[in-house]
Amino acid sequence: MISILRQSPSAALIRTGFCALASFSGMVLAAPPAGYRLAWQDEFDGTALDTAKWQYRTDTRFWSKQLPANVSVADGLLNLHLKKEAVDAVEYTAGGVISRDRVRYGYYESLLKVPPGRGWHTSFWMMKSGRLATDTVATELDVLENDSVTPLKYSVNVHRHLPTPHLTYGTKNVTTPSLSATFNLLGCEYTPTTIKYFFNGTLVQTVDATQFAHDDLNIWLTSIAAPLGGTTSVDDTQLPAVAQYDYVRFYEPFPAPTVSIINPASSAVTLADSLTSLRLAASITAQSGTPTVAWSLVDGPGSVTFSAATAAQTNASFSAVGTYTLQCTASNDGGSVSDRVHVGVAAPTLIELRQQTGGYQHAATILRGDQPTWNAGSRNQLLVGRGAAPFRAVFSFDLALLSPGALIHDAALDLKTVGGIGTVGMLQLRGLSATPVEGTGSADGSNGSDLGTGTGATWETRTGGDLPTDLWSSGGGDFAPDVLSETPGFDATVLDQAVTLPNTPSLTAAVQTAHAAAQPLNLILSAANESLTASAYVRLASDDESLETNRPALRLSFTGNAAPTVDPGLPPVAVSDSSAALDGSVIGSTSSQWRLISGPGAASFSNASSAASSVTFDQAGAYLLKLAATGIFGETFRTLAI
Repeated sequence: MISILRQSPSAALIRTGFCALASFSGMVLAAPPAGYRLAWQDEFDGTALDTAKWQYRTDTRFWSKQLPANVSVADGLLNLHLKKEAVDAVEYTAGGVISRDRVRYGYYESLLKVPPGRGWHTSFWMMKSGRLATDTVATELDVLENDSVTPLKYSVNVHRHLPTPHLTYGTKNVTTPSLSATFNLLGCEYTPTTIKYFFNGTLVQTVDATQFAHDDLNIWLTSIAAPLGGTTSVDDTQLPAVAQYDYVRFYEPFPAPTVSIINPASSAVTLADSLTSLRLAASITAQSGTPTVAWSLVDGPGSVTFSAATAAQTNASFSAVGTYTLQCTASNDGGSVSDRVHVGVAAPTLIELRQQTGGYQHAATILRGDQPTWNAGSRNQLLVGRGAAPFRAVFSFDLALLSPGALIHDAALDLKTVGGIGTVGMLQLRGLSATPVEGTGSADGSNGSDLGTGTGATWETRTGGDLPTDLWSSGGGDFAPDVLSETPGFDATVLDQAVTLPNTPSLTAAVQTAHAAAQPLNLILSAANESLTASAYVRLASDDESLETNRPALRLSFTGNAAPTVDPGLPPVAVSDSSAALDGSVIGSTSSQWRLISGPGAASFSNASSAASSVTFDQAGAYLLKLAATGIFGETFRTLAI
């Protein structure tokens, strides 16, 4: 059995629909989609098929007869046995199972391995079983169809069987590692508007589901002998063989909670020293039930103490100077969602300008020399390199989250690959002389999707207009000649590569200049091979990628966004029932407040809202006071023992 380990959502999921998946040593680390909860499953942990959940596939199809005897459950796996065995005028037997329950919208998932050797068509798919003659709607969702003659690819597809004529949508071949060597995770999200197909956590295809009528579906796990995908015969030397499924699960829609850190008021703040504590507060909502809350330290040079780590409001104290990343995670049956804040303690702090992180927005789109009027501002990919003509990506990063006096120390652009063709040339980042406008196009036109023609940035215009002020000075141009940052070329076909345009003095200066002018940072990314004739381009996750952590991020280290500085002063010599002076001070605050934290009696302040005040205690003993200060970037405090 393959071990399924539920990864801590707080470590894997940052405000995103789906968390990443990784595998090692035969184990798969997975987490369910956010926004769904487990509603139906079979882990195949018994010794026989659960016939309350499944019925057998028993037809004769192409070269094989499907038999119940060819289905077994053992060692946590569903096994479909494939044999050289003459039955009913065919030479082979195989097997399959069909769920008894029917479902519709949700997330479907199975971990599976296909058989070796040519001749077998193995599938994970959904279609209504036992269709009636009176049915007027019939759809089929193919999450995986593999012909074992080609173990390095599979296909996804949507069929409309009824009403006639038969139509298909979104047919695509997906290139993979060997599907017969290891188990792989296949997923499908089905909503009233969209069907998304996933391979090992990566989105591989999106289909517009509004193009056809919908019906309820059974889940099918099958393998048959078939002359499909270029198969001419079955490789008898590999028999008997087996197709294996570790589990199958269906998640029903169930909204995950929302979480947003509201104090500090920015996703990055700096504290004057490690003696100062920071008040943290998160806004958390859920449509059903009360979600659990957990504050945690993601990264930093020391430890962080939370006064109430499982409450929406808490205080954080830091053990050492340096840059910290803190996280608040809210969880319910629909998943876990997190928000982060970066804190610089007597040091520069970090900020990641990433689409929809902390409500942040930026523009990104593709400029295509082969289709100069197309716009793909709503597509989940950015293309860079050379196809029939050059492809370039443009970005416009809003810098308003930085305080006016912020000093930029480092800057880098982080990207993630989602495929490509050939070996792309060196990627080069340059500045744009004007701000582009993101348009509405969603695809490359191969399946008739919306191209956003005439809206936003295209090869010919930066804004979608036709006035001189709207146009590039040259097609896809208006960029500075100097390279701000570059990274060497690489094999563009490899998925999930982290690509960084690293920090350089030129890139840092460009960010500082744009920020000082209160303008967005406008960039264009191109490849050194775009002037050649051979096709080689990389597909990069765009700001519309479903996995938030894969979206482009401008990563900055800066000094600024200062939270108030608080000094409670030296403890006075105090006598009960007598006034003692408090010599506190605050810098960069809009208000301050003295409070009693603990002590044997009461404490009365002459002016609790003034840092310089006085206090009277009604009993002798040890007291702890707090001086808190609130500014535009949050609330800080220090304590004073008397």
